[in-house]
Amino acid sequence: MKIIGFFKNFSSYIPDRSDKIVNNSILGDLIKSILEESSPRSVKPGEVIDEYTVRNMVKIIISKHANNYEYIVVEPLLNPQVINAVINIYLKNPSCESQYCIGKTIEEIGDPELYEIYSRYPLEITYHYLKVSSGYGALYPLIIDQKIEEIAGSADDRYVSIIHRDYAWYGWMDTNIELTPREIDRIVLSLARRAGKHLSLAYPVAEGLTPEGIRVSLTFGREVSRKGSSFVLRKKPPRIITITELINNQTLSPLIAAYLWLVLELKGFILIIGGMSSGKTTLLQALLTLIPPSRRVVTIEDTPEIMGSTGKWDPLIERPTISKSEQGIDMYDLLKFSLRRRADYIVVGEVRGKEARLLVQASRLGHGILATMHGENAKSVLERLMAPPISIPKKLLSNIWVIVQMENVKGKRYIKKIYEVNDNVEFKELVDTSNPLQLVEASTRLSQILDPELLVQELVSRTMFLQKLVDRGMYSYDVLAEELLKYYVGEEDIVERSDE
Repeated sequence: MKIIGFFKNFSSYIPDRSDKIVNNSILGDLIKSILEESSPRSVKPGEVIDEYTVRNMVKIIISKHANNYEYIVVEPLLNPQVINAVINIYLKNPSCESQYCIGKTIEEIGDPELYEIYSRYPLEITYHYLKVSSGYGALYPLIIDQKIEEIAGSADDRYVSIIHRDYAWYGWMDTNIELTPREIDRIVLSLARRAGKHLSLAYPVAEGLTPEGIRVSLTFGREVSRKGSSFVLRKKPPRIITITELINNQTLSPLIAAYLWLVLELKGFILIIGGMSSGKTTLLQALLTLIPPSRRVVTIEDTPEIMGSTGKWDPLIERPTISKSEQGIDMYDLLKFSLRRRADYIVVGEVRGKEARLLVQASRLGHGILATMHGENAKSVLERLMAPPISIPKKLLSNIWVIVQMENVKGKRYIKKIYEVNDNVEFKELVDTSNPLQLVEASTRLSQILDPELLVQELVSRTMFLQKLVDRGMYSYDVLAEELLKYYVGEEDIVERSDE
């Protein structure tokens, strides 16, 4: 049987309405049941901590009961008239993505009664139609709230839980969205399809990325998860996070940003470390907004999270093996492949295994390297790189220039420490200072390449440039890319000047 629209996105069991065994009445009953079942539970908020509206349609309340925080969704009115209108519009056009399209579809239907209902409930009908057509169903209000970072649920958990960007320090917050095991099964199968992955009892685990850029981690049944089918969704930031935005958020100082920018331009090896959700990928993405526009950047990830670079971007992703007839392509394969693509910079989203050896070799061949890795501190990371199964000889680790340690304290992500690694694979912490001269005196790496006077000049120039952009509120990717291009116009490349 064929599957279309909402049913292709959301349910495994619904055939195309063009099949003779299925008529509009059956489809309408299904849409009605999904709308009614997916409505959040009505709850009385405790102490209201925060309140806001998403897309002028959904009201969100952050409530506190004792010491427990709860995320409460208040959806637009859902009554029989709204349900019937949604059904009629969907049966005519299952792929609208805007209120304009919905209004146009109503005109095509030409039913005065439907038009009159829509004129009374335009917001309600639009919201519930999009909730159905999106394929996310009950999760739809969480998907459209840009303040949510992650969403999780399982068959044995009563409620969906989330991590909120403004309250990340709290951890996982329960919502008033209640799902049955049957609904969880349906959602994980839908999410797997949206990510282009196979999920079944034979293949009960899947990871991937939806067309909206949402990273999904799924289990089906109780084959590997004792709590039944489950999902964890990580939503990408609503926009590319730039270095100027991180400076403004005090994740790092303008001088440290200038220092890392200079290391990048000299094609050094920067390794960003930290725990889960410490801001490693965010900093990596921000540093990519400082790549010279004329340089080629190859990014390699298992699941794509990087959103772009001011350099010429060449994104590559792994392809896992599902069947014997398919060729699996892992990170190690992609790294070897990238060496033949004339990359100025090679970026790895997360280093886990033997690909680290190739990264070290690539740095020795003159490629700039930028990567992230889980680790508590510089010592533990270097020890892990030397230990099996990675087993990089100690002397080769001197190719790593800088180790940046990220920290997350009550939702505040910032650079905790910066280490430079010397030729003897000894690391020294650089103090975040506002004095460029002190940083120059402490930086063995840069002092080996550039004359101290030129180094101070470069750091001051770049610090002032970045601070000026922050003072002017220039945080967007497009604006930063334009200003960065202006910075380089008429100015020789620092690498060329250092070789004179």
